[in-house]
Amino acid sequence: MRIITIILPVYNDWPNLFAILKKIEKIKKKQKIKINILIVNDSSTNKFDYKKFDFKKTFYLNLKKNVGSQKAIATGIKYAIKKKMGDGFIIMDSDGEDNPDEISNIIKLIKNKKINAITMNRKIRHESFLFSILYEIHLLLTLFLTFHYIRFGNFSYLSLEAIKIIESKKDLWMAYSSTISKYLNNKEKIKTERKNRISGQSKMKYWQLFFHSFRILAVFKNKVFIISIFYLILSFNFFELNFYNIYFLLTFFLLTFINSIIWTIHIYFKNSKLKLFNCLKNIKSIKVF
Repeated sequence: MRIITIILPVYNDWPNLFAILKKIEKIKKKQKIKINILIVNDSSTNKFDYKKFDFKKTFYLNLKKNVGSQKAIATGIKYAIKKKMGDGFIIMDSDGEDNPDEISNIIKLIKNKKINAITMNRKIRHESFLFSILYEIHLLLTLFLTFHYIRFGNFSYLSLEAIKIIESKKDLWMAYSSTISKYLNNKEKIKTERKNRISGQSKMKYWQLFFHSFRILAVFKNKVFIISIFYLILSFNFFELNFYNIYFLLTFFLLTFINSIIWTIHIYFKNSKLKLFNCLKNIKSIKVF
């Protein structure tokens, strides 16, 4: 029987997480498939009672240090591969914005044919108008500088073969979605509406969207650098072969600024003591129910 492991990073979002788990339990009863739950507790400060929520085949990884959702996902992936937890994996957020009902659609797809990866591409977002506009700008900036249109986040399905391809890539430590886009081809897509959080306010601030955008670009740092040079050559020719043309200078300084931030982020991750290869050392305890 096929075994699917659902990986959910969580930081203090326990009410939302357990509302999702209840929905997953209902899906498990309808589907003829074995589903494990792997929760990566990213060093939450809010205490919770494991025994209060009795979900079968649930693994809790409690991290010593808070590392953020991307690194928590990478830690969950490394642990799942090490423990041989399944032959298919679904990664999703624990705040309720990723609709658990889509799990049934994923299972339906992988039952009918062999699929390496499925991304849940967002149709609608429910943030403020300004945030939505900035997010669309982020998507276009990524497209122009990488030629990758990454309209999906963490919510996705990976086969065992696909997850083995990315689990050793250093880029996974920076950004999950761009790592999938960079290393996995021929991905299936499911268009889905991004829901509102079940409770509470969205945790992503404007500065976090800015950092998130550049972290995604950092995965493609070499490609961004080459494409930036290409754009500079184009602009130089377009603006009358004049280095002092104001529009050429604006293009030059903008691309220099973008590449500087990208390489600063890359150096920051490179110099971090906790890396992908030793991330399992950040696990404080493991509980299995």
